[in-house]
Amino acid sequence: MKKMLALAVAVLVITATVNLLTVQSGNSSDLSDTNLIIASEHAWAQAAVKGDASTMAGFMADDYVEIAIETKSGKSKWVTTDKATWIGLVRSGREKYTSVEINNFKTYLHGDVATITAEYSQTGIVDGKDISGSGFYIDTWVKKNAKWQLVSSVFP
Repeated sequence: MKKMLALAVAVLVITATVNLLTVQSGNSSDLSDTNLIIASEHAWAQAAVKGDASTMAGFMADDYVEIAIETKSGKSKWVTTDKATWIGLVRSGREKYTSVEINNFKTYLHGDVATITAEYSQTGIVDGKDISGSGFYIDTWVKKNAKWQLVSSVFP
């Protein structure tokens, strides 16, 4: 009876150790993915300030979409901008950023999908109109072929 009890305890200890190591290695991977995505967020923002449309485009999936709320005449509506349009505006110089600051990140990993919430402050113009402002945003990243790509940004 004592041998059976000792064997059962040994099996439980081994199982718990294996589970702990599995969880820890998963957390390590999550941490490196989180760090990579946040570094990418910063690099993407700085590429916009530098007017480097090619670098910006490199972070974005081909089907990227920006979703922003527009409030005019007391009515609110969602406005979308696709990757080609935004990159075209930056590449042509019609959209220019003097500064973009991002901070207070929260990262939510769901396998190969990551949701980032953060705060931003920017100064810039598009077609001569001031687009300076600050607020919150939500970015969604998807890991495709071992590379994280930005698929959407929401500016509520």
